[in-house]
Amino acid sequence: MRHLRYILPVLIAALFLGGCRSANALKRQKGDEEQEGSRLIRTLVAPPPVSELTASLSFNINGNKVSGQLRMRRGRSIQLSASVLGLMEMARIELFPDMVVVMDRYHNLYSVCHYADIPHRNELGFDFEEVQALLWNRIFCPGFPAEEDAVSRLEVTKADEAGKVRIKEKEYGYTFVTDGNERLESIMKSSGGYSFRMDYSDFTALSGSWRYPLELSVEITSSGVTNNVSVKMSSVSVEKKNWADRTQVTRRMKQVSLDELLDNLDL
Repeated sequence: MRHLRYILPVLIAALFLGGCRSANALKRQKGDEEQEGSRLIRTLVAPPPVSELTASLSFNINGNKVSGQLRMRRGRSIQLSASVLGLMEMARIELFPDMVVVMDRYHNLYSVCHYADIPHRNELGFDFEEVQALLWNRIFCPGFPAEEDAVSRLEVTKADEAGKVRIKEKEYGYTFVTDGNERLESIMKSSGGYSFRMDYSDFTALSGSWRYPLELSVEITSSGVTNNVSVKMSSVSVEKKNWADRTQVTRRMKQVSLDELLDNLDL
């Protein structure tokens, strides 16, 4: 019993210090998770290591197959075109930081509009920066292109059993699913009767260790109607090439409203 007076204080001290060590370990773990989350966000918000990308495309739009091309110059221009049998270009959309140009080559029509005029833009919050991020496999915060602003508006969850980490954007409600490293695998958003999902797959190295998805799939549901688009890329290049940021409109082409042009394209 005489030793008890010495043993009890030692046990209490051990328990207390053990509790402190556990608390400190939890703090360190939380700090490590926050640091890793911040690193992951910065990795996926930061621009890719290349400034230009071109590719041949194979679209499947609600079961209809179309070929096309993609050209991108980061911060300057995005061009998407669709052709019949890979020969005759039928439609083209060009996106710039301040405007969008849509062309109907078959009917010789074109429309110049702003991002606010794009269908579902209010639900998506899309501007040039967001569309660019989607096509470069980056995460984003609508209205906050600066990296520091974006970081403050994103939340990171713990990795699941498969190592995937979800990043939640606070205002528009986008959820980004990442592989826990440098790749973005899915983007999801759902609000009321509207939903948007984009998935990336078949990643391949294009510049050093930087990997880019050669397959994209998009599903958009609005007012009970679901549209699906899948894209496969080939002949992908990140070499700088000689192509104009903006296509010149010919005299034969007539400028119309975006609604009229889309009605002619039956989109």
